[in-house]
Parts: sequence; C-alpha cells; structure tokens
Amino acid sequence: MEVKVLNNQSLFDIALQAAGSIDSVFDIATANGLGITDELPVGMLLTVPKVVNRRIVEYYRVNSIIPATAVEANTQEGIDFWAIEYDFIVS
Repeated sequence: MEVKVLNNQSLFDIALQAAGSIDSVFDIATANGLGITDELPVGMLLTVPKVVNRRIVEYYRVNSIIPATAVEANTQEGIDFWAIEYDFIVS
C-alpha cells in the first residue's frame, strides 16, 4: 500500500495511521530507504509493507483521524522573538 505524506507527518504518524502500530515504523523506514527520524516532505509517497492492526487503521479512517505530530523549527526573527537577557547586553 502507498500513503501520501501530509503536512507535519512523521514516520511514526504514518505507521500508526496506515499500519495500525508504531512498531511498523522500522518496516516502513526500511522499505523506503529512510531513517525513523527523517523529515518527510509533503506529498512524498511511502510504501507501507503490511498492516499490523486493521482495527486501528479502520478506526482512524472511519473517524477521519490523521495524526501529524512532527515539530516545526521556530525560524521567526524580530524583536518579539528575542530574549533580552540572552540577545542583548543590559548594563
């Protein structure tokens, strides 16, 4: 089965949603030549070798649950995001 990566999804999200088990993250990573902590680009197609727990996969599908737990780095700049005691010398 192939799954398209959505915004902020990690391999762990895909493993739970498409295979029904976090343990499947290793199989999915191996099948796609990835490391388990690699960032996934939106739209990437991943091969999911097998479904481990169909009840969980069905539950996610029926309830329209799409896990997306990847963390985005905060790259914002400006005075609103600076810490005074770290970015400025106060005398």
